[in-house]
Amino acid sequence: MATQPMRRIEAFYPPEQLQTATPGRRLGGYVLDLLVTAATFGIGWLIWFLVVAQRGQTPGKQMLGMYIMREDGTRAGGWYTILREVIVKGLISLVIGVISAATGGLGSLLWLPAALWCTWDRERQCLWDKAASTYIAHSPEGYRPPTAADLRMQGEEPPAMSGRTTAAPDSPSGLMDYPRARTGLEEDPLERDMSTEALADTPSTGESNAASRLRELQRLRDEGLITPEQYEERRAAILDEL
Repeated sequence: MATQPMRRIEAFYPPEQLQTATPGRRLGGYVLDLLVTAATFGIGWLIWFLVVAQRGQTPGKQMLGMYIMREDGTRAGGWYTILREVIVKGLISLVIGVISAATGGLGSLLWLPAALWCTWDRERQCLWDKAASTYIAHSPEGYRPPTAADLRMQGEEPPAMSGRTTAAPDSPSGLMDYPRARTGLEEDPLERDMSTEALADTPSTGESNAASRLRELQRLRDEGLITPEQYEERRAAILDEL
């Protein structure tokens, strides 16, 4: 029996890190965005959005652990998030508004298929996702995916360019065929609080080991366990070992 092809998010990340967001979760994020907008007369939502846009999120998406992802498997940065949320959605709203005005309001019904597209689409994309080539991912354990700029700083390529996949080429079971992030640190609270000195002193076994240590170092910085200055110092130390 032929297996269904993996969704794009699941093809690049293990399920404990990222999963394609369900239509229900996306609806919840939309409702939360509306509530924040109404409660703050739009001003609070806008300020909040400008803060979290660089993380590929809106206020509602942040509250429900969702990220806007690009087609290459990286997290959308600030400008790409604004492109999707403001420009693409704005143009779609303009087109539907013109059609609605020309049809006595009937054109506003076009919002339904545009928004509900994710319920039947295999990649769970809405119409604006199709236009912007974006995907919505959910992080069940608080993992924050890297942007393309983050990967360039680490000397790595986006998942789509590097050929990274979570499916083994000779097995449909979805086993990993690339090194996972060091999830053991997340499971052991003592190791989560490991000193940055111990991280820098870990023996290097090659470029793969260095890349793994850089990813872990970035995670520690993103979670606030080390300062930006410590991050830069330890990152330089790891790169000097190569």
